[in-house]
Amino acid sequence: MVEFLDNFDKQLSVAYDAALKSGELIFTPSENYKTKETEYQIECEISYAPALAKKPQGILLTVEMDNDPKVDRPSTPVVKKVEKVNPFLPHTPALYITDASEEHKVLLNKFCIVPRHFLIVTKDFQPQTDPLSPGDLMAVWSTLMALRNSKDAVAFFNCGTRSGASQPHKHMQVIPLETPAPIAQLVRECSKGGSGKKENRPGDIFSVPFKCINHVILLPNASNTDKSQEDILTEAYITLVDAMLMSIREYSEQENIPEEERLLPTISMSTTLAYNWLLTTEFMMIIPRKREDSDSVNGISLNINSLGFAGMVLAKTSDELQVVKDKGVIALVSETGYSIGWEKRTLEQEQKRKEELIALEKQMENALSSL
Repeated sequence: MVEFLDNFDKQLSVAYDAALKSGELIFTPSENYKTKETEYQIECEISYAPALAKKPQGILLTVEMDNDPKVDRPSTPVVKKVEKVNPFLPHTPALYITDASEEHKVLLNKFCIVPRHFLIVTKDFQPQTDPLSPGDLMAVWSTLMALRNSKDAVAFFNCGTRSGASQPHKHMQVIPLETPAPIAQLVRECSKGGSGKKENRPGDIFSVPFKCINHVILLPNASNTDKSQEDILTEAYITLVDAMLMSIREYSEQENIPEEERLLPTISMSTTLAYNWLLTTEFMMIIPRKREDSDSVNGISLNINSLGFAGMVLAKTSDELQVVKDKGVIALVSETGYSIGWEKRTLEQEQKRKEELIALEKQMENALSSL
């Protein structure tokens, strides 16, 4: 069997330094601000990087000369074609680090504000709207475990058009961190017992205090179970997707949205589904997305992706920075999800929900087994 990610941490650093020196990778320094939020006084992070406002968005302009100019002016360049570019097929050689599996390669993020930010990309084209397969989950997990010299890291996946995804080719991302992400600290606090609260244990599913639907599950240590790491990750993902589908359905019923107008995702995980997904070595989290941007304030809104729900928001203009400071990170990112209130159920509703979850889980297992 081929061994992947051997000596990965060193490979990552070497590739990052070389790409940065050659100019193939663009690191943008940022000013960082912290805001203490929630009852736990978690320090969320705001990165201010105005230079990224000019970052290319995957558009390629093909420019040709006008060979039949007007007699009163010289030949001028004319845009002949505008098309999306897939930066992963083919990838820029200087951004390649290594393979993560037979189906995945690891590439540096060309535009980064965090050093050593990298992507796990499918070698063949797969849509970003597809669910994560067991192979995807293991490829991401393996890179997290291979970051021996990083103090912490968070992996994430932006699924669907409302999730903040910038590329249609399936890719997961990992950011090595010097300190735990704000969401990691929040999950740890919410997992603790005391003051009448039940302590959450591995396998338990719960929510953290965002003002929108979210589900978190703690991951057991594989050495303490009779399951493989792949089984643990796949079961956690299925459980979270089940809970998300049920919550969206309940939200639609609560809001009295007519059946024909509901944007409910099907069990085939169609393009109507949009969500953010986070993974650390301790937990997995999922957040369904209602829209891509936060509420507008004087014409200013922010595009939010998974990192927003990790407690980290990027502002590209001074106006955006002020909006985040005024609202707070958690309140701002929550505006892009499904508003809270879905959790208040009667005993009869809770029993019905459990029965539907069991049925959904069986359907999801069948759907994912075909991947």
